[in-house]
Amino acid sequence: MGADAVDIGKAIQPHHTLGESIGMVAEVAHGSCTDVPPARK
Repeated sequence: MGADAVDIGKAIQPHHTLGESIGMVAEVAHGSCTDVPPARK
């Protein structure tokens, strides 16, 4: 492909999208999210 590091960096989409963030927050509020470590007590 001939891509250098700058080209690859521009092509990769950042994580999380707005939709994914809202979904994760809903899972955290529900208590069913497995992507976030448990809160410290």
